[in-house]
Amino acid sequence: MVMDDKRKEQYHETVTREPIMVTDEDERLVNSFFNSHPIEVSDQGFSHRVMRHLPKTAWQMNRIWTIVCTLLGILLLFLNKGVQALCGSISGLWADLSTNMLYHQSLLMTYLALICVLMVGGYMAATSER
Repeated sequence: MVMDDKRKEQYHETVTREPIMVTDEDERLVNSFFNSHPIEVSDQGFSHRVMRHLPKTAWQMNRIWTIVCTLLGILLLFLNKGVQALCGSISGLWADLSTNMLYHQSLLMTYLALICVLMVGGYMAATSER
């Protein structure tokens, strides 16, 4: 394909064009347009039916792979004496944290924060299985 001068100029303009700067007004206009013209796609349960008909082997292989990797990690932790190092690190951290919190904050607040973190972690673990 032979490009004439006009096409070369158009091509050069499209390639070297600076990125378009979006202002707050543009953003507001776009948001108001989409808020006033909502798009609803009704799949009439199609997505749910597709998810139910996916092969179980992929899910089973994922579970098996997760279990194997977890067991391998635990085995390597024991073989490399990682449990002792982990326990020592946690006990040292807890001692430092408790000592520091006695002088700067209430120990009750530290325990409440720890309980909150554990509860959120438990919730995330429970919901990720679904």
